[in-house]
Amino acid sequence: MLVSHENIILVDDNGNIISSFQPEVVSLGGSIFFSGNSTSNLSIANDVDFRMGTGDFTIEWFQNQNDNNPYPRVFSIGSFPASIGVSIEGGTFYFWAGFAISFGSVIPYKNQWVHFAISRQDSSLRVFKNGTQLGSTVTNTTNFNNTTNLLRIGNESTTSNLAAFGGNITNFRWVKGSALYTSNFSVPTSPLIAVNNTKLLLLASDELNAYKDSSGLNKIINNSNVSWSNTKPFI
Repeated sequence: MLVSHENIILVDDNGNIISSFQPEVVSLGGSIFFSGNSTSNLSIANDVDFRMGTGDFTIEWFQNQNDNNPYPRVFSIGSFPASIGVSIEGGTFYFWAGFAISFGSVIPYKNQWVHFAISRQDSSLRVFKNGTQLGSTVTNTTNFNNTTNLLRIGNESTTSNLAAFGGNITNFRWVKGSALYTSNFSVPTSPLIAVNNTKLLLLASDELNAYKDSSGLNKIINNSNVSWSNTKPFI
């Protein structure tokens, strides 16, 4: 999407206006809004690209959450106990690897934009909130190889109101084979790009491309009662 700014006016040496025009710049996008009930989510068919095996990976996104559901899943492949997924329950961040791994409190996190990232380097599993590592590095060698369940964003594979995420998500990036973050880092201040090994990238760049996969792989994103919003984490 292109947005216009104030006119640029060109004048000659005598102060006479030669021309006036509006420059156009690329918008910094928007986000996907989830209503916080079982019918509001995105889904992508089961794919080998989401099976990290025992290798390295990075999953990251920006969110602005406002629901009061007890077990909201930001994303999940499988249902409880998910083969892989994230929930924030009572302010505690859980990464699911067939079982729950607690990374401690992320309060405050509601009604504000927050960047989360999960990375695994060899067997070192880390979670970051706004570029700062949560808790201790966890040793994890789980073989993520679910060949059955779809990837659900905003709920579990089997949806429920209890597991529904409410709020906005954008710049959801799934990278298979690379741990992009292994220590504290500066939060991105512009939309993410499809770095090497990116398997899914949801930028919600504008209403027309709200559910487009920008990874270059053009995965089909199934939209169930979510909507595009011009709310975004970037100024």
